[in-house]
Amino acid sequence: MLSILSTVIGIVFIMLLFSLLASTVMELIAGYLSLRGKQLVDAIKGMIGSETCDEFVQHPFFEQLAVGSREKAKVDGKKRALPAWINANTFTAILMDVMNIDGNTNLEEKLNSLPEGPPKKLAVFLYKQSNGELQDLKQRVESWYNEVMERASAAYKRKAHAWLVGIGLVLAVIFNADVINIYHNLSINATLSNMVADQAASFMNTQAAPAAPNLENPDIAEAKAKIGQLVNENIAALESPLGLGWDTVDWSGVDLKWWIYKIIGWLTTALGVSLGATFWFETLKKLVTLRSSATAAAAPAPATNNQPAPTPVLSNPETSNQLEKTSRTRKKPEAKG
Repeated sequence: MLSILSTVIGIVFIMLLFSLLASTVMELIAGYLSLRGKQLVDAIKGMIGSETCDEFVQHPFFEQLAVGSREKAKVDGKKRALPAWINANTFTAILMDVMNIDGNTNLEEKLNSLPEGPPKKLAVFLYKQSNGELQDLKQRVESWYNEVMERASAAYKRKAHAWLVGIGLVLAVIFNADVINIYHNLSINATLSNMVADQAASFMNTQAAPAAPNLENPDIAEAKAKIGQLVNENIAALESPLGLGWDTVDWSGVDLKWWIYKIIGWLTTALGVSLGATFWFETLKKLVTLRSSATAAAAPAPATNNQPAPTPVLSNPETSNQLEKTSRTRKKPEAKG
């Protein structure tokens, strides 16, 4: 029971480490490529068209929201800082200002004077729905924006999950992290599996639960430091014993079957990584607790002596009498010839 549990803990621990590594690499990529900011601009562009979107991102209010943001992307031929998110009120206020719509304007005349294109068609449609009321028009624009952003967020999560699978596969190949081989090495070596399980328990005692990947406004320097710690400390300590890396491969025995098993193992690792570090952390936490309880239950109970202390032989009257009789019997006088 304990040996099987230690083996499972070892596999889950490896999956946790690589999930943490993949999530951090994902943060790094999101920061370098400004994925969240680009997603926002692309969604706005799909709503109001390219030309109006260019005016939108150049609006002073939008630029002010991007101050301090690490998200940067080329928009309208210029590299700009981009906010990761804006709320519906902000979107409506900027859009109304870009389209020169305010409370002192005859809405119908203003909408008719807009250049032909998607923004005009949209504005006319929402104007008809609002019965010509400016406040109602703003509320409908806000509702429309929220619906679009909800779909955009869902699409971004799907894209991030696909990125995570790809990153997991790349890491599995780079580190030769083959779950099948890792399981084999742990299952045939009880000492190794116990050592890895002990390291997993130590890791759980010193680490807090992992947060979700920061894809909104990732800190690139922090992500780099975290990657260095995971690779150089946690994974490096297990690399040789578990057969991670390429230095332990015996290339003389490599054949087609070997590659098939390797590819299956790498794909399994990648799919496991896609479950996320939080899933593996919570699973490992439960397994480590279970192993600790099982180990305590399997330990031999300390020897105890609850029996009353024996009465000393010489202090027992009956025993003393018997000894005296035995002594007299043995000392019978010898017959005289």
